[in-house]
Parts: sequence; structure tokens; C-alpha cells
Amino acid sequence: MASYQVFCITKPNANSSHEHITHIGYHDDRTKVIIPVKAAIRRIDANPSEFYVQVEKEKVFVTVVRIDDRDPYIKTIPDSTKRDNLLSLEQC
Repeated sequence: MASYQVFCITKPNANSSHEHITHIGYHDDRTKVIIPVKAAIRRIDANPSEFYVQVEKEKVFVTVVRIDDRDPYIKTIPDSTKRDNLLSLEQC
């Protein structure tokens, strides 16, 4: 399974705490890759890829959240910060 560090996100309004993430960015063999969240979800669900955010010395992995009657979305698995580490990343 390939593992990729997410280094940036895209939201429609970067300053909004209510906007959803539409894209994530990671490096693949020194190439910047930006993909839609829906593509990341497909890759996580198919299990060929895992994405993570580096928080100090710890890898915090990205997971898919599914809630009835809503589109699935991604967030980091809770760590010691208890917040979504994806939201702390810079805009792509």
C-alpha cells in the first residue's frame, strides 16, 4: 500500500470554518499532485493508498466519514489535538 503525506488542501473559502475540503495535495516521486477529495475517497476505499498529515513526529492518517444522507468527506483520525489536522494545512 502506498502512503502519501498531504501538504495542502483546497476549500472554496479558505477562511471559512464551515467550508468543506474539495482537494488535497501530496507529493508522488517529487511531483506535486492535487486531486479532488472524491478521488482520494475512492483510493482510500479501494485500499491501494493511504494519506496522512505529519504532526511533529507523528503521522496522523486520513479517514473517510460517512453520515446518513450526506456526501462522504475526509478528516484525520483524532490524535492528541482532537481536531482535524487537515484544516491546519495551507491552501494548495
